[in-house]
Amino acid sequence: MTTSTAPSGPARPETPTLRTPAPTAAPGPASSRDRTPGPGFVQPRWGRAGAIYDLVVTVGFATPFTAAALLELTRWVHDALGLPGAQLPEFGATALMFTSMFGTAVTMWAIARILRPEPRFIAIDTGGRLLFSLWMTWALLNGQSATIVVFLIGEVVWLILQLSGLMHLRRR
Repeated sequence: MTTSTAPSGPARPETPTLRTPAPTAAPGPASSRDRTPGPGFVQPRWGRAGAIYDLVVTVGFATPFTAAALLELTRWVHDALGLPGAQLPEFGATALMFTSMFGTAVTMWAIARILRPEPRFIAIDTGGRLLFSLWMTWALLNGQSATIVVFLIGEVVWLILQLSGLMHLRRR
């Protein structure tokens, strides 16, 4: 004799399960979403070091409060050393907002390059260093404070180091 047990309570509708196909290894370079780079990937130390430099130099500009303090320090250094060029002006809320937005963007970009120091990101950053250096030189030629020279030297040094590293990587 066979007995069947009826379910107690109301019947539940069957819920469909979504199945995603298992990933297959495709030939070619690894996807940008992959956590581990593909074969032949080189993590250049100079790229990560440049990103750490950027993080240290720009994190203070990431908030209006710290940016205002750093700009005040820059004005003090300009006066204390009697440097040539115009002293940085006092920044209002709008100028500090833009300064902080750019400080935040550069800080985030530095963190991205610390976590993933890929040659393509370092190449983009090297181009950015060239442009930053050009704008700093332009500001100096237009009579701005010589305190900019400290930042300009850092940009040019890392521009040269990163460019030489990229050229070496290209020759491999």
